[in-house]
Amino acid sequence: HKLDKYVTEQVLQIAQVAARGFQVFEDRELFLEWFNSPSMALGNEKPISFLGSRFGCNLVLQELGKIEHGVNA
Repeated sequence: HKLDKYVTEQVLQIAQVAARGFQVFEDRELFLEWFNSPSMALGNEKPISFLGSRFGCNLVLQELGKIEHGVNA
């Protein structure tokens, strides 16, 4: 069965977030710890909880960019 366009887009966005997280943290376990812990920058929500929408994935990607550049996230 083929996935519909929306589901395919979501899967690709989630994969992009994961790949970026592994790149930024350079350690799978550190990334997963951050990903599953409340983040002040995300309103004390866990980054993983934002993966249900394009907007949420973009917020997480922005936070990863801030972390990469040393901005408090």
